[in-house]
Amino acid sequence: MITRKIHTAFWKVLVVFTISLGFTNPAFSQEDEDYFKGILDTIVEVQNPNYKPVISLGTGYLSFYGDIRNTITSPLYGNWAVKVNVSNLFGKKHYFKGNVFAIMGEISAHDPKISYLMQQQPLPVDDIGNPIYVNSAFQTNVFQAGISAEYNFGHIFGPAKRFKPFIGIGFSTIFYSPKGNIINNAGNGFYYFWSDGTMRDFAEGGPDAYRARIVRFDNRYETDLSNADFYKQGSIPQQTFSIPIDLGFDFYLSDRVNLRVGTTVNYCLSDKIDNYDSKIAKAQGYPVKNSMNDIFAFTYFTMNFDLFSDPKTILVERVFALWGEDYDYTVFFSDNDGDGVFDRFDDCPDTPAGVEVDSVGCPMDTDMDGVFDYMDEEPNTPSGATVDEKGRQVTADVLAAMFNRKGEAVLRKEARLIPLSYVWSRSLTYTPGKIPAKLQPVDTDGDGYVSYQELMRAINDFFDGTNNFTLQDIYDLNEYFFSQ
Repeated sequence: MITRKIHTAFWKVLVVFTISLGFTNPAFSQEDEDYFKGILDTIVEVQNPNYKPVISLGTGYLSFYGDIRNTITSPLYGNWAVKVNVSNLFGKKHYFKGNVFAIMGEISAHDPKISYLMQQQPLPVDDIGNPIYVNSAFQTNVFQAGISAEYNFGHIFGPAKRFKPFIGIGFSTIFYSPKGNIINNAGNGFYYFWSDGTMRDFAEGGPDAYRARIVRFDNRYETDLSNADFYKQGSIPQQTFSIPIDLGFDFYLSDRVNLRVGTTVNYCLSDKIDNYDSKIAKAQGYPVKNSMNDIFAFTYFTMNFDLFSDPKTILVERVFALWGEDYDYTVFFSDNDGDGVFDRFDDCPDTPAGVEVDSVGCPMDTDMDGVFDYMDEEPNTPSGATVDEKGRQVTADVLAAMFNRKGEAVLRKEARLIPLSYVWSRSLTYTPGKIPAKLQPVDTDGDGYVSYQELMRAINDFFDGTNNFTLQDIYDLNEYFFSQ
């Protein structure tokens, strides 16, 4: 980010250059031209851009961690899902982000050990009394919609943008409809789980066991578990809520595109997404895995597209190139005292090296006594006090003695001179945090701060004749921008 000094010079150059097109144009060397064009090509980072919503699209894996689990429990093993997210930064320093998101995908799981034990207990029966060989396999489509807030650790990592971790928490609603794969359409009616860990098309202890072959699920998931009510526990609700906890990393690709890699862990307010909970397990004599609600994770990557925000950087050359390539840039960019303020705008052109200056190139005067800080032997003189040439307060007795010598002639060598130091004064008096009334129309977003883009827009409108500002108003606006 460029310094306050460069910003000051840049904007004063912009204003004066635009209204001074009659300057002469002496020729200068190609080397000088290349140097100053290099200055014009400098990338300037916008100090206070207006951020608009960012659209994110991505995909990843849904992994289930309920009572029924797959034998592989890696977060990178599961079913594909897609995510759509709209986010916007908030907070003064943009360390926080709000999200509105939707996830669409599929969850499925099967535990062969639980399926075997389920078929060793008394089996549920159908309407005419025939046993139903249930198993733990289930599958459900999932639609999740919610909101969340996240923190990007800006207090720790500062403005670094190449790599940023984040953590977030939110609230969402989930719609699901679990299906079971009970009927074996390729075999003898059901799937039968044997003690050797295999799944076959005939029961292990049945008369046709010798004919049994190892089979696989046909992935049809034909049974509606929401309404089947095998265990007489009532139908399963097809909607619940969850608390998503999100963490991951953002990788900077460009000012408009970022890559996000993360994992969202959803703690659901239901334990029946998999058609199995501790109540069913206890009633049927099945193993009780735990009494927690269901959990599922979404491990994903998304591409974040910032299509509507103000640009985060601009080229200085874009502003000047509108007026041509043939002007003598040395007129504008000379700075003989090296204080960072161009000579054309420097009210104190002979500032000693290393002395801090204000926006018009004059040394700082903290106590406003008219003596610059680097010369002031008393830098905290009370307001309104009379001081000598070294900034020291002149006592009342000394002043009285000076003015009570009515008409007494003195030698010149005995005369004492108290000089008045140069004091820079503005045409406006600024109150910190409050925009002067005549400059308030510049604050178009009403946030109480004149941003870089708002300043640029007001200057352009002045030259286009679309606002009522005078040239003095433009100067006041420029000074206010660097004083806020």
